[in-house]
Amino acid sequence: MRIKDWTPLYFFGYSLVTIGARTFYKKHQAIGIENIPKDKPILFAANHQNAFMDPVVIGIKLNKPLYYMVRADIFKKPAMARLLWSINMMPIYRQRDGGNTVKKNEAVFDKCFDLLHANKPILIFAEGNQGKQKKLRPLQKGVFRIGLGVAAKYKEDDVNIIPVGLYYSDTVNMGAKMLINFGKPMKINDYLEAYEKDDGSTLNTMKAELSSRMSNLMVDIQNAEYYDTIHAALFDFDDEINQYEKIKGNKIIDEFNCQKGFIAKAENWIKKNPNEANEWKESSEQLTSLLKVLELKSWLFRKEKHNAVLPILILIIGFPLHLYGVINNYLPYKLPALFVEKKVKDIHFHSSIKMAMGVILFWMFWGVQMMLVAIFTDHYIWLYYFGSLMVSAVFSYHYWIITLKTKGKLKYNKLAKNRDKRFLKLKAAYSAIENVLTKIYQ
Repeated sequence: MRIKDWTPLYFFGYSLVTIGARTFYKKHQAIGIENIPKDKPILFAANHQNAFMDPVVIGIKLNKPLYYMVRADIFKKPAMARLLWSINMMPIYRQRDGGNTVKKNEAVFDKCFDLLHANKPILIFAEGNQGKQKKLRPLQKGVFRIGLGVAAKYKEDDVNIIPVGLYYSDTVNMGAKMLINFGKPMKINDYLEAYEKDDGSTLNTMKAELSSRMSNLMVDIQNAEYYDTIHAALFDFDDEINQYEKIKGNKIIDEFNCQKGFIAKAENWIKKNPNEANEWKESSEQLTSLLKVLELKSWLFRKEKHNAVLPILILIIGFPLHLYGVINNYLPYKLPALFVEKKVKDIHFHSSIKMAMGVILFWMFWGVQMMLVAIFTDHYIWLYYFGSLMVSAVFSYHYWIITLKTKGKLKYNKLAKNRDKRFLKLKAAYSAIENVLTKIYQ
């Protein structure tokens, strides 16, 4: 269990993710950093939706190494175990892992006590597992046992649990938005006296408190029956919800607050109007199904007809630069996507692998290209070439988005003009959900 702070591998990973987060995510924001006490033992308790991405995006927001508690089954192979220990990851054993899990965890926990006593922060995913749904699952007791264990071993320590909410607009693809929400600390010392009198009841109290705090910091849809209905509305009717919520601003926290407001109102409306809620669910299922069949996006239905002349002109004029960008950047962009599609079955790992591979491959390809240009040209042409690589890469990415949107507009106009039966059903379902939103905000 030998752990160092800035190992070469940890530093490499830290640098890689710092660069990658700025390019992989369209927007990323961290709020509440002022809630993290300085020079005190810190346990970060976060929700878990996005595999390796979750710990690393939290880690890059700190100015010192972060230590991670992860599931023990990935430590089975000795080579992998050495790699994980070298990047500050420690195993936490569950019953399913077999053997004497209690004894194994005691050794790891004792290491955690020493790390926290030395003011080295530890991240633990308090739910004990990961899931793609945007909801808080029941918390496990591990985070509290570690915090209470530090207080028992080092009585003078003021251990703080910092609740963390992670939000991704998309956990798979590039161009998403990402928010890290640090909450105010829970102080272990506030619960010590009660824990000595009744440990079981106090642990339940601590779980309830941390659950409440984490729920406030993340998108948390607790209505299981209508989860898909509410979740679909958040993204198919995001502009409408923003207008209803009257929260102005284009920061990620503004989008987050809009979604939190809508979820609370929608879940309350469902309880009061079960029959209408069922009709909403049916309309939502029909909308989702037909959008997929017709290969359309919901935002197209905000207009009766779309003008595609301007985007077509932009595509024609910009095609030469786009072609230049594709020639120079296609392989490092496409290879990570092909790799995860063919080799990585668990979709939770896609974004983190694509981001890491993308950063490495782009710099490798660009480095080789610049070296060749430098060899066969004079002066500083390679420097201008490097600038053109970055500009063309960004341009080609946005060019492709405009291409997809223009294609959607043309298809929408054609289906609307021909009065396609499936299209009309889709439009009716869209209107029905618009009416539901009006009722929710009455």
